[in-house]
Amino acid sequence: MKKEEVLLELIYLPVENRQNMMSPIQIMKSMFLLKQESNLPEFYDFEPYLYGPCSYEIYSDLLDLKNNGLIDTIPTLRDWEYYRITKNGKVTAEKVKQDLDRNLIDKIVEIKESVLSKSFLKLLEYVYEKYPEYSINSIINLKGFKK
Repeated sequence: MKKEEVLLELIYLPVENRQNMMSPIQIMKSMFLLKQESNLPEFYDFEPYLYGPCSYEIYSDLLDLKNNGLIDTIPTLRDWEYYRITKNGKVTAEKVKQDLDRNLIDKIVEIKESVLSKSFLKLLEYVYEKYPEYSINSIINLKGFKK
């Protein structure tokens, strides 16, 4: 199993009652939580950054997946895009899924459901409370948003 395949599966696997597209923050936090909560050898390395845990390699892999026609992007009114699976990506992801451990697939879906159910600030709050060492360089002061 390659980490790029896990990234593809994250974007591919559907979650009930949710559109199957993800923002860069949702992808980053999902992959971080997957690393923290699963035993994945040779997975992405994360460091504390502006919005918590970040792995620059994920951005590179997203670009590779896009260039290979497995995912595409939907622009937003902001400076970022949503990522979604393509028809070719679905075919590839189905093949990859057959070789993945069922527990890993279940964990990916569980984390994706959790991440997609949270607003931007609630997602950061969740990650920062669970893994405070990754919030040290954050530009978001969550205490300022609490009442």
